[in-house]
Amino acid sequence: MIKPKTIAIPFESFEVQVDSLVNFESLKRNRMNLDALMAAQQMFPYFNMLNGPTYVKLVKDFWVRAEVYDLDAAKVEELQAVTKDPSLRGKTRKEMNLKPFRQTEIRSAVMGIPITITEEVIAKACMVAPTGRFL
Repeated sequence: MIKPKTIAIPFESFEVQVDSLVNFESLKRNRMNLDALMAAQQMFPYFNMLNGPTYVKLVKDFWVRAEVYDLDAAKVEELQAVTKDPSLRGKTRKEMNLKPFRQTEIRSAVMGIPITITEEVIAKACMVAPTGRFL
């Protein structure tokens, strides 16, 4: 089943910004050496990834169908289940046959394939640990 669009932007007018790469050499020439900061935060793999290809049609297909699934959405999902079947009132999500809610997600689909993005997915794509630190 193809997920419906969640925004009403015409596909052809939906702009995807591709070329906003960070040029660390240019920053160094202008006395802004961020190497130590980026190394301490282990962010160089992320910036290297940004230099890779961007598939604009896939990005557009993802975002026009994207929705945020958070705690409020999970509660609405439970309420809808109870509205359909009042015998589910007071039951757990598992007993309602609903997936457990663990964290906020961005849900969409590309070419009919469901895609879910979480903080862990972003951390893995950026090749950094899924934990935060402050320096």
